[in-house]
Amino acid sequence: MVYLANSLWLSLFPNYLLRLGMSSLLIGAALMVYNGSLSLTFLPSGRLSDRLGRRPLILAGSSLLALSTLWLSLGSQTETTFLAVIGQGIGLGLLIPSGNALISDVVSGQGSGFAFAVYQIATLSAAVIGSFAAGTLAQNVGFPRTFVLSAVLAAGTALLAYLVVPETLKHRAGTYASAVRESFRSSVSGTMGMLRSNRELALLTGGLVIHAIGFSMINPFIPLFAEKGIRLDMAQVGIIISFWNAGIAVAQIPSGHLTDRFGARPLLLAHFALSSLSWSIYSWSWNLESGIATIFFFGIVGALDMPARRTMMIEYATEQAGKATIIGSLDAITGIVGIVGPLFGGLAWAQVGYLAPFQFASIINAFACIPLIAIVRRRVLHQRAWSERGSTLESGRSGP
Repeated sequence: MVYLANSLWLSLFPNYLLRLGMSSLLIGAALMVYNGSLSLTFLPSGRLSDRLGRRPLILAGSSLLALSTLWLSLGSQTETTFLAVIGQGIGLGLLIPSGNALISDVVSGQGSGFAFAVYQIATLSAAVIGSFAAGTLAQNVGFPRTFVLSAVLAAGTALLAYLVVPETLKHRAGTYASAVRESFRSSVSGTMGMLRSNRELALLTGGLVIHAIGFSMINPFIPLFAEKGIRLDMAQVGIIISFWNAGIAVAQIPSGHLTDRFGARPLLLAHFALSSLSWSIYSWSWNLESGIATIFFFGIVGALDMPARRTMMIEYATEQAGKATIIGSLDAITGIVGIVGPLFGGLAWAQVGYLAPFQFASIINAFACIPLIAIVRRRVLHQRAWSERGSTLESGRSGP
């Protein structure tokens, strides 16, 4: 329900800002503020979840999303809009690490890729409905009433979290006050120590950082390109975004199975490589039909991401760094470096043209493959060394 609510306000948010008279640069700045508040919240959020439990963070996050979306519907000034998106970022930042960790608590091991795929397809199904409805609602009843509906749905999520969602964290560490103090205190130092102690986790972070820079450059401009580049009306823009989410949803279950069968590392590498291709192809769409085809492929490629990414993250969990801590820390890092992406995308859009953000981002994203190749190579060498060691021990036992 909360992802349906989020999709209703966020799908066409750049188009809403355009109607408020904001320039492409200011639109990029608004999305930068949203990404910044989201990312900075991830750092303490994951640690809080591992100390206090999943349920309190899900309840707090969905409640703040409801209040912020309602605030967004009440004002059209630049200042109130920026305050609302800060609240949206903090709310979602509280919710995401706990939601993913809850799934991992319930299903772990070999089936985690499939479990994350099921979770993603459920949330994306809501996003498909939300983005499809957003265009029609915005065109017929206006953006403010669409935002009110989004706030009601987010409030419903908070109520369900209070009444229905179970607590899956077995042991709570300390009181709320001590958990909050410790989470904020160790957010930066704990994250840096975690990356220094695990070479593969550091390489994964590097690949995700490069990918985040590229994606954040184009993300705000996907619906704007549909309106300005392909010249579609608002209802048709909503259809484009819904087919993007539909592509992700359709490919989620196969992606989860592929992750469990072939491993998370090759799947994430394939996602990085194909992302550059899909971003570039979308920017050459010329009408509704071509836009639907290219954005659907865009979505299919996007589906390779989360099951593989989350599976890799939880594989590195330890007693010192729990699942939600790793998810929150890496999401924070990728989000923080992606803060400037919408600004760069806005500059490219304004100074070079509609195609520029997509073409520049595709080139940048290609470099994300390098750290993943290094991880895959390390694993191959490690497995080969273990195999040779086993063969040596076996020959030693069978010798005279």
